[in-house]
Amino acid sequence: MIALVPLSRPAEVLLWAAPMPSESEFVLEDPLALDYLGQQIGYFLLPALTTRSGHAQYFAMVLYGLDLAERALAEYGLPDEDRTRHDLFGRWERLWALALLESHGGELTRGHPDAIRGARGVAKAWVSGERPLPRDYPLISRQSELGGLGAYLVPLRDLGLVYPGSLRVTPAAVPILEAFWGEPGTMHMQRFDNWAMHVLSPATTRVERKFSNFRLSTLGERSRLSSILGREAQQRRVFEAVVERAPPPTLRVIQLVEQAARLRIDESRDMLVAMIAGQCGPVEPQLRDLLALALAFGDAAFAVRDAFDAVYGDITEAGFAAPRAQVVARVLAGERHQRLRDAATALLAAPELVRLQRLPMHGRLFLRLAEDLREATPAAALDHLLAFHRRVQRERSSGDSWISEADGDLQIAQTRYTGHRFAARFPAFKFNIARNLLETTGRLATQGVSK
Repeated sequence: MIALVPLSRPAEVLLWAAPMPSESEFVLEDPLALDYLGQQIGYFLLPALTTRSGHAQYFAMVLYGLDLAERALAEYGLPDEDRTRHDLFGRWERLWALALLESHGGELTRGHPDAIRGARGVAKAWVSGERPLPRDYPLISRQSELGGLGAYLVPLRDLGLVYPGSLRVTPAAVPILEAFWGEPGTMHMQRFDNWAMHVLSPATTRVERKFSNFRLSTLGERSRLSSILGREAQQRRVFEAVVERAPPPTLRVIQLVEQAARLRIDESRDMLVAMIAGQCGPVEPQLRDLLALALAFGDAAFAVRDAFDAVYGDITEAGFAAPRAQVVARVLAGERHQRLRDAATALLAAPELVRLQRLPMHGRLFLRLAEDLREATPAAALDHLLAFHRRVQRERSSGDSWISEADGDLQIAQTRYTGHRFAARFPAFKFNIARNLLETTGRLATQGVSK
C-alpha cells in the first residue's frame, strides 16, 4: 500500500517547469520588462515606427510583395483570403532573398548592408552553379510574423500605406510600387515583374537561375536592400511616406536625430541631453517634456538593470547561492546604491509621467519601484528589486522570481539568463531606427556596399 507523506520542506524538492509562451513578446533577456517599457516610450517619440522597421528598401519590398500577391490572386484564380495573401507574399520574400544572395555570389556576412531577415535560412537553400533553386524552402521560423511582413506590416498600416486590418495596399503606396524596379520608363521593369509573378504561380515549384534572358543575380541587384542607395527619387518617396506623413512628433524627432548625427553625437543618452539643451535645433515645450521623460526613464532603467544584473551575477559566481547580506555588501552598497536612489528621484520628478502610468503593462509597477527606491537602504533596495521582478513575472504569467531566498541565502532559480554577462545599456528609444532610415533615404551618408 502506498501512503502519501507530507513534505517538510517542499520548496527544496518540488518545482514547476513551464516554457516561455512561444508567442510571447518577452524573452529571457528582459527580466524586468525594461526593454518593453523602453519600446513604449520610444512610441511616444516615433509613434509609427517599430524597433524592427528601419530600412527604406524593406518598406518598398514589403509593399511590392503585398501588391504582387493581390495581383496574383486574380491572375491565378486563387481564394480571396488573407491566408492566401500571406502564402503568396512568403513566396515573393523567398524569391527576393534568393536573388539577393545570388547577387552577392552566396556571400553575405553578418552586419553586411544587404543582410536580411532569414539570412541563415536562405543561405542553407542557396547553392552555387546553374541548377534551379527551391522556391518553398524555410526562410525563417514563423515567417509571416518574423519575416519582412511581420516586421513592417504594423507601421505600413499606421502610415496609411496598407488598409487597416488587411493586407491590401492603399493608393498612397502606388508611387513607391511603380518605381520598385526602377524609375518609371526604366527598361525591363515589366520583365522583372513578370518573373516575380511567375514564381508566385501555384504551378511553379522552383526558382530558375535565368528567366526571359535575365539572370537571378540581376533581379537581386535591382531589388536588394542597398539598391535604393543613390536612387534619390525613390528615397524621397519613402521618406515622405514613412516620415513626413507619420503622426507627430515623428518628423521633428527624426530631424533632431539627423542633426545629432551631423554633430557626431551617437549614443542615445547623449542625443537626448543635446536635444533638450537645444543643441540640435529648437524644441517645442511639449516635445521637450517627452524627451525629458525619456532621459529620466533611461537613467532609471539603466540603474535598475545594472543592479539586478549585479545581484544575479554575484550569486551565480558564488555557485548559484550566496548569503544575502554578503551580496548586498558586495554589489548594492556605495555608488550603485546612490545611482538607484538618484535615478528614482529624477524619474518621479519628470514631466509627462502620466504617460508611463497609463501603459497597459508594467508602467505603474515601475513607478512604484521608483517610489520604493527613492529612500531605500541597500538591503531594502534588494527587496524592492526582487519584488518588482517577481511582479513583472506574474504580470507576464511567466512563473516566479529567478532569484529565490531561503534561510538568509539567495539562490538562482532560473539559470538560463545570460544578460548579466554584459554591461547594462541605456535604452535606444528607436533613435537607431531613425538613423538607419535617414541613411537609407539619403539624408545621412552611409557606407558603400561591395558586391
